[in-house]
Amino acid sequence: MTHHSTRRLALCVAVAGAMFAAPTTLLAAGFYIQEQGVTGLGRAYAGEAAAANDASTIYFNPAGMTRLESGEFQANVHLLMPRTRMSDRGSSATGAFGEQATDGGNGGNPYDPTPVPNLYWAERYGERLWLGVGLTAPYGLANDYDDDFFGRYDSTDTDLKVINLHPSMAFELSERVSIGGGLDLHYANATLRSAVPSPTGPDPDTDGEFKLEGDSWDVGFNLGLQADLTDATRLGLHYRHGVSQTLRGTATVTPPQGLGESTTMSAQARLKLPDVASVALSHEFDARWTGLVQYTWFRWSNFDEIDVRSAGGSIQTVEQNYRDSYAIALGAEYQANPQWTLRAGIQYDRTPTRDGFRSTRTPDGDRIWYTVGASYRASDRFSFDFGYAYIDVGSESIELESEFAEVGVSTETRGRTRGDVHVLSAGLRYRF
Repeated sequence: MTHHSTRRLALCVAVAGAMFAAPTTLLAAGFYIQEQGVTGLGRAYAGEAAAANDASTIYFNPAGMTRLESGEFQANVHLLMPRTRMSDRGSSATGAFGEQATDGGNGGNPYDPTPVPNLYWAERYGERLWLGVGLTAPYGLANDYDDDFFGRYDSTDTDLKVINLHPSMAFELSERVSIGGGLDLHYANATLRSAVPSPTGPDPDTDGEFKLEGDSWDVGFNLGLQADLTDATRLGLHYRHGVSQTLRGTATVTPPQGLGESTTMSAQARLKLPDVASVALSHEFDARWTGLVQYTWFRWSNFDEIDVRSAGGSIQTVEQNYRDSYAIALGAEYQANPQWTLRAGIQYDRTPTRDGFRSTRTPDGDRIWYTVGASYRASDRFSFDFGYAYIDVGSESIELESEFAEVGVSTETRGRTRGDVHVLSAGLRYRF
């Protein structure tokens, strides 16, 4: 590596540290975060495994680095503004006190506006080899309900962050075919809280609390291929292996009022992330118009349960029973002039959650994305990218039953959820 390349990489790492050190909580539909590039957002991530517009191809298909016009550093930020509306449909608790309604409100909007950054660096080495690195947050979830939330015995507070450092490489096999791959170095950190009902009846003033905290490092990989089928049409294929984390930390049980002191013990829980596979096409209709399409499959059936265990055995097991899901996206780009490129797209993204297992931690539904975006090429070295998305999250039911044997209480959480998300994105690209 040359001295100049070393300095550029050091700058990328320094900026990455500054951006990801900020106290950020993450949220996504499901808990996969698609917002890993700004140009892709503008077309609803249609054709992202084939497009290779910029260095964010390191995440979506590292083989695309060979299509970049030069080495590139890229910094993006996405402001996610989610909203969920919950309504109680007869939640209750049953114990020695009989059956009582779970008194409380709808929890308010549990989400705050959340910035999600991405950083990428890519550079050519020789005639056919490219190296790159990305720093992203591909999974995350954060919500915090009001203390008197009717679903508090399912969840009150969730904070999951997954940070991915992915060194990558690409090789140009021929003028038409390139391959690429990389490692996914995952750091995961999670805090989960829920209320524990009192044996005297459901009351937020006398509730106890269960809290799990843990973190973990683990490694996965991803592979990709791009092939020019014709001078105007490109195929992209990409596969990312689902990383399986073992979060290690502590579980703290605070009994309901009057039943003793808090107890903290060592604990661990498995977090199984999905395999993700994409196939995409990009076609240039003429010098100005490009159409793109992508199908992405998620093996969410990996995420079947949250089993919290200590040295003495299982502490708590919560069935998730996620199903495999998919997303289909269509998009277009229009080269208005040498400086401006305009984009638009639509995506259907099926929820992996199922009726009877859907949780207030992930009050998810089928999603439809409507997006627009633009890029401005200010000079041979600098470009600026902008994007906006409106995501409509479909209405779904929440129907859960929980047993709290230690206090002799069972609960039913029954509700309805609907939501939407506004996303504003901006990025800077520097070519060298």
